[in-house]
Amino acid sequence: MAVIAVKTKNMRFYYKLLRLSQNTSLRLKFFSEDQPIPMKHFDLIITTNEDVQEHKNNGVLRLSYDDLGMETIPNIIGLIARNHSSRFQKMLIGIDPGEKIGVAAICDGMILSAKTISLKNLINVIQGFLLTFPSEAIIIRIGDKPLSMSNVIFNRIFQAFQKVPNIRLEIVNEAASNIKTTPSQQKYSLDEKAAITIGFREGQPITHMVRNEIPPGRVKEIQNRSRELSGNLTLDSELAKRVAIGKISIEDALKVKAKGINNKEEN
Repeated sequence: MAVIAVKTKNMRFYYKLLRLSQNTSLRLKFFSEDQPIPMKHFDLIITTNEDVQEHKNNGVLRLSYDDLGMETIPNIIGLIARNHSSRFQKMLIGIDPGEKIGVAAICDGMILSAKTISLKNLINVIQGFLLTFPSEAIIIRIGDKPLSMSNVIFNRIFQAFQKVPNIRLEIVNEAASNIKTTPSQQKYSLDEKAAITIGFREGQPITHMVRNEIPPGRVKEIQNRSRELSGNLTLDSELAKRVAIGKISIEDALKVKAKGINNKEEN
């Protein structure tokens, strides 16, 4: 269990930090501005005060109330871990393919980040994980459903990171899987929870590009989804296929479809 000293006169800051750290391995101890902090008893000092003496030492983090958010506690846990060792032994990156992509970083068993993102941001997010949480070994695990999106994601990651020697890519079978969560994971979205589950599950290592295939029914599924999102527009099969292989988002495909209809009406 990590022990953190919080030195501030802003009680809103302290209580927000306390609320964010519930159901985690962190224990917080409050200090007023005039109280000295015995550094040897704490893994980290967090403060809102710019001129406290402890800022001259390592192991002090200065934050404002507005800095506190969903990523704060995972990043603090990662910072404390790196204070003990410059690198994590292993980082697992779990990816849940879909219309919205869930992605999670798990370092030495700790969930340090989980996000819901778009396909176009995926590589940048992974690069951010590699910089923020340096690790001796990295395993990127991608769920296999839906197959077309899974293959698109795998190939993009393979092309971006194939020359990095300590990265391994795996495809994880999601069949009959249940998303199990702990109280500390309730704040995550369904996509993020699925990414965490995939990250913890062993998959099949793949060392080459995979073939992009559109399974039977996937085009129809995308067309049905386009009607749900738009209310009345149905993507044609070619646009739906482009969505299936990640060439365009379903939202942008609907804009293309609507623009085509408007141009025809004007002519």
